[in-house]
Amino acid sequence: MAAPIPFAPPVTSATFPSRRMGDPPRIHRCSGVIIGPMRRIRILRRPALAAVAAAAWLALSAPVFAGGDAGAPARAAERGPMREWLRAAGLAPQQVGAIALPLDGSPALLAHEAAHPLNPASTIKLITTYAGLVLLGPEFRWRTEARLRGRLEAGVLHGDLVLRGGGDPKLVIEDLTEFVGLMRAGGLEEIAGDLVIDDAIFDDGARSVDEFDGDPSQPYNVRPFGALMNFKAARIVVRPDGRRADLAFDPALADVAVDNRVRPVGGPCRFGAGGLLVRGRGRADAPVVSVTGAYSRACGEQGVFAAMLDHRQFVHALFKAAWQAAGGRWAGRTRIERGAAVGEPWLVWTSPRTLADVVRDINKFSNNVMTRQLMLQLAAEAGIQPATSGDARRVMWGWLAAQGLQFPDLVLDNGAGLSRDARTSAAHLAQLLRHAASGPHAELLRESLPVAGVDGTMQARFVDEPLAGRAWIKTGSLNDVRSIAGYVQAASGRGYAVALIVNGPGAAASRSLQDQFLRWVHANG
Repeated sequence: MAAPIPFAPPVTSATFPSRRMGDPPRIHRCSGVIIGPMRRIRILRRPALAAVAAAAWLALSAPVFAGGDAGAPARAAERGPMREWLRAAGLAPQQVGAIALPLDGSPALLAHEAAHPLNPASTIKLITTYAGLVLLGPEFRWRTEARLRGRLEAGVLHGDLVLRGGGDPKLVIEDLTEFVGLMRAGGLEEIAGDLVIDDAIFDDGARSVDEFDGDPSQPYNVRPFGALMNFKAARIVVRPDGRRADLAFDPALADVAVDNRVRPVGGPCRFGAGGLLVRGRGRADAPVVSVTGAYSRACGEQGVFAAMLDHRQFVHALFKAAWQAAGGRWAGRTRIERGAAVGEPWLVWTSPRTLADVVRDINKFSNNVMTRQLMLQLAAEAGIQPATSGDARRVMWGWLAAQGLQFPDLVLDNGAGLSRDARTSAAHLAQLLRHAASGPHAELLRESLPVAGVDGTMQARFVDEPLAGRAWIKTGSLNDVRSIAGYVQAASGRGYAVALIVNGPGAAASRSLQDQFLRWVHANG
């Protein structure tokens, strides 16, 4: 048996720089995107990573499963007080799967229906992000290429500008603005032709959003796209002005009309921007965004992020606004033409973010479309282009099998957890986490998880408790699904991989069960 893996001192709120830059971020339930002023969105960069690395809690050791039984956790016998807790919570035993698995290879400290496959919601992102770290490497960066299809003379491109998307999951307005600046510095002043998008890297279907919960304006419903920009979402800013309310897009979108049906009302701030209904309509070449609902004047200026338009329309609107803001001239159209990027690129935009940075964003704030882009990238980098979700699933299943991780009940679906079909067991999540804890990316995966009482989706939980800074937990939430999975440093100093999944009626009220489970592992491990 391997020696116990030592932990570092607990993480505190001082370990991470604050993410608050103006408006505080908001996180959509059902696994959303980071919500805040779009032009201020950023991720925690290297200073934060270095601070955590200095307090690394996982010493590298021989793989836990070397010469052992990789399937043992799935056969863990019933242990611990879980059934007593379930009776108190009014939950049936078959609704819940849970396990606390020591990282040193010892038998489970606690187990209940650990092998039972359930819908894991966003905790399935742990599989996708861990696979990404191993298969692509933490220093992997995305590239977006520009080509000139025509002559560039006296600042005028007599032809089309071709952008080849590289699958970048977080090419935001700041990045596009810098890329446009490079084009202008390269002598391009006017585009006489069209903007052509080559999305040949992915093929995830023609739809731009999933209506998972019937609301296509929710950013978490955005589907992957080879040339995804700004999450295909913009902030709708509402400014009440007497009997009317002015609306604006942030970042700016060109050639998009606004149907303003916002009704300012008196009284206290009861109706804010989050309650407005946002829908798209109009012709393909003349899109209209309709914004409807009551808005309390007392709320002052507010904003709400919304997914809007289809991918082609959004890229056109975002690029044209950025191009014109940089002094460029262009009156053409935007079209998608797979395979248009031929020959050497004129310019290349390389993301300032590494895969480690992206994994951190995905897990801290449960970003769905970023996860789905990453999963497709696994197939694309394996030489399968255009990559489909089926291709990506096959790559991930092959990788799991090569690691000795046999998960026969695993249903990955889109790899992000925004699915009614996804399935895995608490035992398999814990087994994956224990495997990761013995590998070279242990620290990167662990530090990408929300820290209890400190940040991400766990920021408000266990504040000023002994568990604060000692639990690294990915959360998951759908209607009738609640889940947690990650690591706990027990009071004894021992490390545990933990997972708890609740499905069915009563899941929404199971947070107290999660808290009880984590506190018990910390106190008794």
